[in-house]
Amino acid sequence: MTPADKGWFDSVAVDYARCRPHYPDAFFAWMADQAPALNQCWDAACGSGQASIGLSRWFNHVEATDLSPGQIAAAKPSSRIHYRQGAAEQSDLNSGSMDAVLVAAAIHWLDLERFNREVHRVMRPGGLLVWLGYEPIQGAPEDLQIWLNTLYHERLNQFWPPQRSHVDNCYADLEFPACDQPLPQGLHITEHWTRTDLLGFISTWSALRRASQQNDGDDKVCSLINTLSEELNQIWPADSEKLTLRFPLMGRWGLLP
Repeated sequence: MTPADKGWFDSVAVDYARCRPHYPDAFFAWMADQAPALNQCWDAACGSGQASIGLSRWFNHVEATDLSPGQIAAAKPSSRIHYRQGAAEQSDLNSGSMDAVLVAAAIHWLDLERFNREVHRVMRPGGLLVWLGYEPIQGAPEDLQIWLNTLYHERLNQFWPPQRSHVDNCYADLEFPACDQPLPQGLHITEHWTRTDLLGFISTWSALRRASQQNDGDDKVCSLINTLSEELNQIWPADSEKLTLRFPLMGRWGLLP
């Protein structure tokens, strides 16, 4: 992650904690079933702890690290989670200490070669590694779904950072450090969101950060968000305060030799 990326993640830390979707319990139950033991898990590049809390329901202890101090400060505390600032590529965790390692919606930001070496160092033999991500929103009413698809794939296309291509490829183009397979089908995030919730999520997109860098900063971002808000008001179903939206989970997983 570049210094500019780190600074942006600091600035949106509170919005990330409030507006990003929450991973389903079914995913963490599945992950616990695959792990060789449930003593210790590392949530690498944990952000504001969206996955850390879910992991703590199954693993006795969770080490949650992130490069951004702002993200760590915004994380929800738990007696089973030890949050601290640190690079995923140099975690300072004890060698051979982890039963499982999760990277949730962040593997595309890391120095992969260095991170894979760190995973081999901290993992116990046969430990579980999971790269987790989610696909764009699905399940919206037709007009809203068309608007979302156009916004993501066309209107903001020029502003997505290069790393976004790895997400669109479901991480298949990255080197996984073990024999791996995709996540099971049928796992998905479900959110019941208002217009404000949806707009808050969109405002955390990295494409908006790049738009601000290229178009005179925060004033342009605020103007764009205001425009999107007006468009949402026009296409949001009049009889629905909240809509049920889905994010299919995707990723890769395997046991390290």
